[in-house]
Amino acid sequence: MTTIENGEDAAPLGDADARSASERRCIVTREALEKDRLIRFVLGPDNAIVPDLAGNLPGRGYWVTASRKILAEAVKKNAFARAMQASVKPDPDLVDRICGLIDRQVIDLLGLARRSGSLVTGFEKVDVALRTGKAVLLIEAKDAGADGRAKLARHTLPGVEIWSPLTAEQLGRAIGRDYAVHVAVGPGGIATRLKAVLRRQQGLSDDGVAGAGHASAQPRTE
Repeated sequence: MTTIENGEDAAPLGDADARSASERRCIVTREALEKDRLIRFVLGPDNAIVPDLAGNLPGRGYWVTASRKILAEAVKKNAFARAMQASVKPDPDLVDRICGLIDRQVIDLLGLARRSGSLVTGFEKVDVALRTGKAVLLIEAKDAGADGRAKLARHTLPGVEIWSPLTAEQLGRAIGRDYAVHVAVGPGGIATRLKAVLRRQQGLSDDGVAGAGHASAQPRTE
């Protein structure tokens, strides 16, 4: 039997409703989703509503879908007070603050990937990493040229996720350069964390598609 944590209880599910143990229930929509599509909150000191983007703060977690619209609804209707059964009131700027924290996570994780040696940049090095299966994640600048994007996409093995969360200047600063257009990240824990953060960032963008990524389904082209 599987349980899904939500803001009010951990309701057991029958075999017919078996779901991943990594799913949690949104306190606004009541929909059960994978954790990388949700934001976790905990009740902090002085009844503060604390976003737990790393997912490691102590205490019961209260989950909200990583969507600007749904988070705004949680703030407007104060779904936190009902779920936490406490006299709490979210800050009016909570959604914008979370967006800023997630943008910071993307930048920090890219920097960590560079320092760990799991990241390569520069068109030729990225191309080799994609062709040889040494990359699981391709990060391209929002303002990257269409020709370069198309060429790398043709050389990307199936299953590699492609995202465009930052401009070339922002991407460069994240990895200690003036600018960067194409970055490849190898397999490992950092890439896994980056994928989760990028999915949340996508949901929190104003239009829901900025920086949108996809997994390549194309065969490699020599």
